[in-house]
Amino acid sequence: MTEHPAPAGGRSATRLDPVTRKALLVEAAAEVFKGRDPLQVTIEEVAEAGGVSRSLVYAYFGDRGGLIAAVYLHNLERFDRELGFALDQALPDEVKLRRLVRRYLLFARDHRASWDLMVAAGALHQPLVQDARRARIERIASAWGDRPAGRLVARTLVGTLEAGAQDWIDYRDCGLERAVDVLVTVVWDGLSGLADHGILSAV
Repeated sequence: MTEHPAPAGGRSATRLDPVTRKALLVEAAAEVFKGRDPLQVTIEEVAEAGGVSRSLVYAYFGDRGGLIAAVYLHNLERFDRELGFALDQALPDEVKLRRLVRRYLLFARDHRASWDLMVAAGALHQPLVQDARRARIERIASAWGDRPAGRLVARTLVGTLEAGAQDWIDYRDCGLERAVDVLVTVVWDGLSGLADHGILSAV
């Protein structure tokens, strides 16, 4: 294969087609992001990890927001597949809801770096990320008939689960099953249901 001139870091970059090169850069960036605040990761670090120049990273992703968005989409592909599996089963709606809530909590717990990218500054404003989030909402809505009311419920549900999962992984002051029970009750029964179940003393 033809070689590019060595980038600033002194490493040579093998000539690859743009799609392959970009995919490899996203994987390298995902490794750099692990366990770190995405806003503290520099373009230079990603370029070094990918064995390319800083300018090539900018050429592929535009800016830090575009890079964060690309890593977000890479990491969330598995999450969306798992959500789809949970919703595709021929199960009662309440059971589907419980499985959906559980997937959000488990993903937030087991993939903290990817979860942090979901709410990273800049990422959620990227068009591709907005498209992915919209598709997730539409997929959830389709589990309840894809009616306008279903989309309204799905959008509200996603916001609730994102906020609830964030609180749970921040404080971890209750177990997984308790967190699932609370969030399912919030959505399925509403606040009056929380009072009926003794979770809230008054509403």
